[in-house]
Amino acid sequence: MNNELDTILRTLERERGIGRGAMLNTIANALQAAAKKSLATSGDVRVEIDPHTLAIGAWERRVVSDEATGTGYVSLAVARKTKPDAVPGDTIETPVDPRVFGRIAAQTAKQAIIQGMHESERDIMLRRYSGHVGEIVTAVVRQVSHKDALCDLVDGGEAILKGRDRMKNDRLSQGDSFRAVIRFVGTEQDPRRLEDGEEPGQGTWIGRRRVKMIDEPAGNPCVKLSRTDPSFVRALFAEQSSEIKDGTVEIVEIARQAGIRTKMAVRSRTSKIDPVGACVGARGARIRQVISELNGEKIDIVPWNEDIEKFAVAALAPATVQRVEIDRSRRLVTAYVQSGGLTPAIGKGGINTRLASELIGWDVSVRELDAYGETADQRRSREEAFQAGLKAKIAALAETLGVPAASAEAAAAHGFLSAEGIIETTLAEFVAQLADSGNGDMPTLAEPEARTVWLAAERSLLESLPANGAPSADAADTAPDGEPVA
Repeated sequence: MNNELDTILRTLERERGIGRGAMLNTIANALQAAAKKSLATSGDVRVEIDPHTLAIGAWERRVVSDEATGTGYVSLAVARKTKPDAVPGDTIETPVDPRVFGRIAAQTAKQAIIQGMHESERDIMLRRYSGHVGEIVTAVVRQVSHKDALCDLVDGGEAILKGRDRMKNDRLSQGDSFRAVIRFVGTEQDPRRLEDGEEPGQGTWIGRRRVKMIDEPAGNPCVKLSRTDPSFVRALFAEQSSEIKDGTVEIVEIARQAGIRTKMAVRSRTSKIDPVGACVGARGARIRQVISELNGEKIDIVPWNEDIEKFAVAALAPATVQRVEIDRSRRLVTAYVQSGGLTPAIGKGGINTRLASELIGWDVSVRELDAYGETADQRRSREEAFQAGLKAKIAALAETLGVPAASAEAAAAHGFLSAEGIIETTLAEFVAQLADSGNGDMPTLAEPEARTVWLAAERSLLESLPANGAPSADAADTAPDGEPVA
């Protein structure tokens, strides 16, 4: 028995999980490929390894011919020693010593064996970890290159933690141990979240997350880890909460900006259990463990609600929302916050509204109310309507009195918007008030112009009286501002 080869096979099987049969096939194929590059053989060589004795046998296929010569041919006399009934043109197999393959062929075989070992390891890792995506594993950093960390998994195998899957405050160096979630297993296209600054058109929606597909070279490690993916938060809470682990409490959705803030919506399958309390734990014991693992990342846990209005209010926490408006056709939620509450509602860099939007799956817009419960747009609209009404009243007053618009505007600025209101004061009081307002911003009138306005108002009222001298019903029952008298 080839004791050296037997020792190698036992070691690979014990430490790397590579099966004995698979490795023997890899070695045989490697030797066969190496033989094709040897000048001492025809290149048409078959190699077999006895699984019990580990003896290596090689046979060269050659054509029987007394005319042609070369490594691919054998004479009829020599052929009949192996096959007595051989005739020219037959193909026979003759044993060949593997040592004649040469040094270069041996190096080629060694490289092929190493490559075969790596491929076998990747196949084993695919089978071992393909059903464990979303689970937490412990890894040790083997090498760090350009923010990517090549790691050895404690449970066996290797994995990679890409730079985009590391939290900004992660400090990893060779030999460091860390925990992460298995984000992806395989060599095909790898879905990941869109990075900041990338155009939305570059991605596609998976659930409520916009992702883009990237091609990873097939030679890269098959297992990819992440500390930034929302599934890491999900797995950490599943470790801490028995209610989540047994399915009593469900994490419906997670929106996360790694290292800064996470929003998580949860619901309970029974009314006897508070889903938020099951995640927070007694005196915050459970959530503290998760926050510690995430290096102090803030976490907002809100109850999931099928009523989008209530869900949106909860998702915008810690902001205090006064009211919301729902536009279902545009899938838009407009939230109104009290005066001074706009900044905490939006969050630094818009993170609070962005995560709330991702959590509920709708666009979110936040507007601020003033002290009277109005938005800036509502206040502006009301002021514009007031100014338009005022201009209309001034124009009507100027037309009624037959005075210039500037005179009517000056009277209106002092609160006189009707003829009735003007003659409620005496001529002297009216003239004095418009001639000296005491406020430099208010328009004034010269004494003759003021007298003209007052007299025009008096004349207008006298003309509206009936023939018997009694005030008309309209004049008697109308206040100066045009509203009925109580």
